[in-house]
Amino acid sequence: MISDNFLFRSEGGFIRLPVWGHIPLNSPLKKILAHPAFLRLKGIRQLSFAQQVYPGANHTRFEHSIGVYHLMKLILQRILTNPLAESLQGGDLIFDDRACRLLLASALLHDIGHYPHAHVLEQQPPIYYDEPVFDVHESLIDRFLFENHDGFPPIAGILENQWQVNPREVADIIGGKASGRFKKLISGTLDPDKMDYLLRDAHHCNIPYGSIDIERLVESFVPDPELDRFAITEKGIAPLESLLFTKYMMMRNVYWHHTSRAFAVMLRRMLQDAVDESALSPEELRTLFYDNSDDRVLHELSQRLSSTWPPSGELLHSVMQRKIYKRSFALPPYRNGANEPVTWMFAYATDHKLRKEKEIAICKMLNKRYAFDLKGHEILIDPPSLKDVFDYADLRELRIYPTRHEHLSCPRVTAERYIRFDDFGESVFLSDFILSFERYTKKFRIVCRDDLCENILSHRDEILELLHQG
Repeated sequence: MISDNFLFRSEGGFIRLPVWGHIPLNSPLKKILAHPAFLRLKGIRQLSFAQQVYPGANHTRFEHSIGVYHLMKLILQRILTNPLAESLQGGDLIFDDRACRLLLASALLHDIGHYPHAHVLEQQPPIYYDEPVFDVHESLIDRFLFENHDGFPPIAGILENQWQVNPREVADIIGGKASGRFKKLISGTLDPDKMDYLLRDAHHCNIPYGSIDIERLVESFVPDPELDRFAITEKGIAPLESLLFTKYMMMRNVYWHHTSRAFAVMLRRMLQDAVDESALSPEELRTLFYDNSDDRVLHELSQRLSSTWPPSGELLHSVMQRKIYKRSFALPPYRNGANEPVTWMFAYATDHKLRKEKEIAICKMLNKRYAFDLKGHEILIDPPSLKDVFDYADLRELRIYPTRHEHLSCPRVTAERYIRFDDFGESVFLSDFILSFERYTKKFRIVCRDDLCENILSHRDEILELLHQG
């Protein structure tokens, strides 16, 4: 029997959030929401620098985390109250009382390790002796679950005493260390994280791309015990298509907006130089970012600027004063229908020394041509990442559980019962099609100080030859 404290009762009032409205609270939930380690998420924006383009995008990881908890709760209610979904449980994928508590806790705390501008710094982190200065946020789960914060006992104690779950299991699910069941229920094509942030980000950016029939999608969820994940019935195909298309449109218009990316590349270059020139140690940077809010960390960095900083320290002032670098030109990083990567472009995403060397070389070239006095940070390379962010492998694995008569009579359905989404034949949004969406959106960019754009364009071919030489 499932505990009604978590799935069907409200014993602590409600919290009202944009997108989902009134969300019921209970005492164990409120204990975590009031903990300093969770409250710190109020200072960490969901979209980092996007609010420089969309002023309404000031929503935070705090409300997003509650929204993910709410959606996981709706999914579990669906699984446990629908006869079909309940009957398909099996193997390790059993949604008993303990499993539901564990999944709800993992959904609520999935972003607890986030720090200011984490996604910006994880993609191309500052490097110190060939090691990234910053950790990926999922790996910081122990820091925020098991350590004391501002005199409060760890969240782990609340999980043990109030939620009756093992905090180590929660940490392993969030950190991707869990094997077998639940590994793919928090992060994947159909995860509640994605379902919340797409709608929430579109709402706060006030753009018309976040239209997803979440209720119908959730109604279609059924367990897929063989793959330890969720599958969907036919009724979920259309809302899943809208979710996939929404993610593409949000990547194109928000997540990879050229202004946001320019802010990101400016911050990364400034921090890399600070490490290279020993203006700040890696330990100092980690302390600054892990324990601060978005705005506070930039302010504290500015307070530490001094005459001993490298010249690129002025990039921080530019970021804070919104003196944004401009695109001088952009190139597609794939050939042959987005299937063949242009190798030299992607090399700049992983080789920070090469990237910085070429940025300095371009500046020196313009100094020679125009008698400028560029220091080497006025022109920056914004390379694409080779990593695909569209959950391509997960979508290829997603399966449909047919329920309609016209499908049940098919010999293949009789033999296999679960059919791969790609093979089902009811959608054009196949995994390869979605992958091409993402790859057409990626760009290799050169960004620069506003007054240098025309000079760079005048020497575009020469710059490309310099870059291509690697």
